[in-house]
Amino acid sequence: MKSSPRVSGNKPTAAQKKIAANSVARALVQIGDRWSLLIVGSAFLGIHRFSEWRQAIGVSSNILSNRLVRLVDIGCLAKVSTEDGGRETYKLTRMGTDLFASALMFWRFNRIWSTPGSAQPVLLTHTRCGHTMSPKLVCQHCREDVRAQEVRYADGPGMRMEASPPPKSSRRSNETLNNGTLIAALYGESIDYFGDRFTQLVLASFFLGDRRYEDIRLRWQLAPNVLADRLKLLVEAGMLQRRVYESSYDRMEYILTAKGMDVYPIVLTLNAWGDRWLAGRQGPPLTLTHLPCGTPMQPMVVCDGCAQEVSAHEVHFAAQA
Repeated sequence: MKSSPRVSGNKPTAAQKKIAANSVARALVQIGDRWSLLIVGSAFLGIHRFSEWRQAIGVSSNILSNRLVRLVDIGCLAKVSTEDGGRETYKLTRMGTDLFASALMFWRFNRIWSTPGSAQPVLLTHTRCGHTMSPKLVCQHCREDVRAQEVRYADGPGMRMEASPPPKSSRRSNETLNNGTLIAALYGESIDYFGDRFTQLVLASFFLGDRRYEDIRLRWQLAPNVLADRLKLLVEAGMLQRRVYESSYDRMEYILTAKGMDVYPIVLTLNAWGDRWLAGRQGPPLTLTHLPCGTPMQPMVVCDGCAQEVSAHEVHFAAQA
């Protein structure tokens, strides 16, 4: 895993804070909060009405209204009026449906790493082949499994400095999902850290080559208290380890554990989504190369049974008996 050069320079003022353009960061601004992730995830399970979302994820009416309006505004959902004049429903657009790969990678991570018994397991059936599957991420060109250490990053045509979006809130949600719901089984405990944009940004830093507190802070222009809180959370969750890198000065750095490394499929699919939908005419900020085959990295989620690409309308979700 090789990173692009870090941005350096004088510390900007609050009004001038800039970060290097990054598709993961852009994606997280749009859909990287707890409720947006849960709403989109629920839509893949067939939930399309306000009342259904209220019951499925336990969100308050005002927050749900806010997120639905936002998801419609950015293009992930479309509001649909029923022919009989009944209550409006929402459907995933092409942009929203394109998040299915990330949703499957969230499910995969939860299945592997959530505490046993924290949520009822979910079975995924690939209807094309009938296989009870575990989705996996491969390179579209060579069809080999994608590993973070085998992907190289370089500046792309859309690389530039852009304004760091101000946080709406730096607080993490302390609410928990009802373990009896299917959506809880899809996300499990992982929603506690994936449902927060700053936590995901901190995790993404490590795949770009950062390990030290100050490097991470400068990359995303994070407030010190926000960064310290997220690093503490990730250490406690078993995704990061602290270690001394200069013993004479007792300076610390952070490294990804096996659990932390397994976040990479989520990061990579979010990056691909951001490249497709948020890069604009200038193109992607970063170019990714899959080193084993030497081709531009195009991640693809496939069924581990038939090895064919998985699409949203070909997967059936069911709670395990």
